[in-house]
Amino acid sequence: EGRCEMAGFHTLVDTPNQSLTRRSYKPLLQPGQHKIIGFARRYQGLMLAPGNPLGLFTLQDVVANQARFANRALGSGTRVLLDELLGRLHLKGAALVGYDSAEPSHAAVAQRVASGECDAGIGLESAARAAGLDFVPLAQERYHLVCLKSTLLRPATQALLACLQSPAWQLTLARVPGHA
Repeated sequence: EGRCEMAGFHTLVDTPNQSLTRRSYKPLLQPGQHKIIGFARRYQGLMLAPGNPLGLFTLQDVVANQARFANRALGSGTRVLLDELLGRLHLKGAALVGYDSAEPSHAAVAQRVASGECDAGIGLESAARAAGLDFVPLAQERYHLVCLKSTLLRPATQALLACLQSPAWQLTLARVPGHA
């Protein structure tokens, strides 16, 4: 649509061809027109109160314990991830108490858990750690940038690509909890 020159998105490391993730993103990407740039791996999982008082280690545990759940907004990549994981477990979103909640960011989910409003939420390890929460990984993802192939030779794009390939960036990324 021309609203930006580059956008980020994430996918599971082991995404099958008929997955919800592929069905969500594939129509948006045009071979020959777009360039996908992979630059990081990260974990998403359950953000939990310190000490994990309810003993939640899986989405099945969250459902079985009727734990109050903080979700991400419809259309967010994390919501797509959650729906993908639930589908693999043959669970419906309605099985999670709070599935219909819609938080705008990983930090907002972490805050709801940290405040005691929810028992668990889905998000990034870095957001959980920043809020003083426990974290149980559920999935490893690849993080990608996508741009039009025609923008690859622009100075700003070249500068970003050089930064992403630099040892300094790799060191910085390695210091972020749950990222590599």
